[in-house]
Amino acid sequence: MDFFRGLYIIPWSKNYISISLDVLIVAFLIYKTYTTLRRTRGIQLLFGVGIIWISGSLAEYLGFELLEWILTNIRPALVFAIIVLLQPELRRLTGDLARIRLLRLFFLKPTFDLDPIVEAVRAMSQEKIGSIIVLVKDISLKDISENAVPMDSIVTSEILQTIFFKNSPLHDGAVIIEQNRIVCAASYLPMSSSVEISTLGARHRSALGLSEETDSIIIVTSEETGDITICYEGEMIHPVKPLELKALVSGLMSGNKKVKDESQRKAKDKDSGVII
Repeated sequence: MDFFRGLYIIPWSKNYISISLDVLIVAFLIYKTYTTLRRTRGIQLLFGVGIIWISGSLAEYLGFELLEWILTNIRPALVFAIIVLLQPELRRLTGDLARIRLLRLFFLKPTFDLDPIVEAVRAMSQEKIGSIIVLVKDISLKDISENAVPMDSIVTSEILQTIFFKNSPLHDGAVIIEQNRIVCAASYLPMSSSVEISTLGARHRSALGLSEETDSIIIVTSEETGDITICYEGEMIHPVKPLELKALVSGLMSGNKKVKDESQRKAKDKDSGVII
């Protein structure tokens, strides 16, 4: 209630530019928070926190002293509960902010030789070998790669296929490629908490989870069907035809959203409105 009372003492007659920028920035942060959390379980937690907060204000207004005392003592703990329970969503939100075009000027432009990667993916798709290949763009994955098997190897089709060979000790987990080097293998990615993909396997959920938190491009081949899937910016493009793979990845690498939108449209037409 104090916030709404404070609106009356804002000097609206002074410094309209500062006030307008303040309102726009807050509105943008609220919008980004909502769009990030709307498909996750985090939105339910925020609704619960909002109900408790509003109930406390109503209890104060209506004079319910006992209820007000209980809710007043609970409120400080809600901040810590949000931080602890919404860690994946908070990482995703900061990742979304890092994708702003203006901020990308401060990042080193990623370079990739896509030919060996595309060749390996096509071969594994044909042989129905399950794989996850992560192409790092602007947001570093150092915290994930540190817990994987380090490699620091050149990128070749033979190495990638050897890593994901069924009897290889490194075939579980993902390969991370950064600046045209294989950084590590057998890395485990954060699972997506989206309620819409609960029927997917661990490989696809991991790929989608990383795409929700970073700007990486994740290429997945299915062990069951051999289909190729690309996860990018929290969305799945499925299935991707082997002949279209290089052009699609190149477009996503350059930030061309038209390529992604066109691929999703084709996938929807093929699957009657369902991307995956």
